Amino acid sequence: MKKFLIVLASVFLFSIPAYAINIETGDNLRINDDILDDSYFASANAQVNGNILGDLYIFGGNIFIKGNIFEDLVVIGGKVNVEGNVSGDLRVIGGQVSVYGNIGDDIVVVGGQVDIAKDSVVNGSILAGAGILTVDGQVKGELRGAVGMLFLNGKIFDNVTVTIEDSIIISETAEIYGDLNYSGLIEANIPENVVKGEINFNEFQRDSIMDDLNKLFFLQKLLSFIAAMILMILFVILSPRALVKAGELTKENVVKSFGVGLLTLIAGLMGSIILMVTVVGIPIAIILFSILLIFYYLAKVFVAAWLVTYIFDFKRKKIWVRFRYAISLTIALLLYYLLSLIPVVGWIVNIILFIIGIGSLVLVKVEYFKYLKSKKML
Repeated sequence: MKKFLIVLASVFLFSIPAYAINIETGDNLRINDDILDDSYFASANAQVNGNILGDLYIFGGNIFIKGNIFEDLVVIGGKVNVEGNVSGDLRVIGGQVSVYGNIGDDIVVVGGQVDIAKDSVVNGSILAGAGILTVDGQVKGELRGAVGMLFLNGKIFDNVTVTIEDSIIISETAEIYGDLNYSGLIEANIPENVVKGEINFNEFQRDSIMDDLNKLFFLQKLLSFIAAMILMILFVILSPRALVKAGELTKENVVKSFGVGLLTLIAGLMGSIILMVTVVGIPIAIILFSILLIFYYLAKVFVAAWLVTYIFDFKRKKIWVRFRYAISLTIALLLYYLLSLIPVVGWIVNIILFIIGIGSLVLVKVEYFKYLKSKKML
């Protein structure tokens, strides 16, 4: 299901056109007038009552679309209600997604709970990744996806192809005019005459799935550790003093490092998401995501450099001779990764250490720029 969601997110993000016309932001946004152009809104709470004669891209917490959208609708939000009609595609990422209006083309949705209402007509297909998916309306195309639970009470005029983690419940009033292809742990009880085509069930075992997930988890940890080790070795060879300085600076400013790291993560993630939604900022958003990915590995090295300072006093001894320093960093880095394997408590401590590492990295950069400025090199 994770691979499916990654593909689904790719479809969602990279099918967005690269131009912008009307952009508005605000804590509580209410659009009552009709808008002739493509529109881009970001708000904690947004309600669109007017008609949008172009595409609408909207990002926020609670989003209510009551007007009609004459092109595509793209939404990222916590709670999303689409009551108006959408002439083009509907692409949604949300915690709770409810669709009451008619959709002219396809729906691509990733959500915790997704509901397609009884009076809703989807003239294209539905591609979904959801915890709970309920389809009470009509779908003229296919229904495809990976879901935890599927409740089907409406009409599907083409094939249904789904992977079910928990259960699939199809009522006697439902109609599937194509084939029903589903994979799950338990074969469902399908009412007679509901499926006009063939019913194909593929059973998979939970144990084998969990084994695969565990193997992937440990493989990811191993590869991540190797990547962090390579970065650490490069630092030790090229600039051991920078790591020593970072460790000492963090030791003197642990709380400050945590605060700076937290703000850096929030600003980076939120900035990337907002830029991605505004479409024209997609190239900058990709750069920000790349920087955050680099920070993801560098922060671990800086955490190790900080932890080592509690063992050795670098101000009194030249203990950071490359080989001995590398061994110390390796032990600290290994402890960091082993800690991440402990459920709940280990994860929480690991996250805190990671945020401190981000802050340490940022503080070192700030100190470096201050040094260059004092030497009038900037």
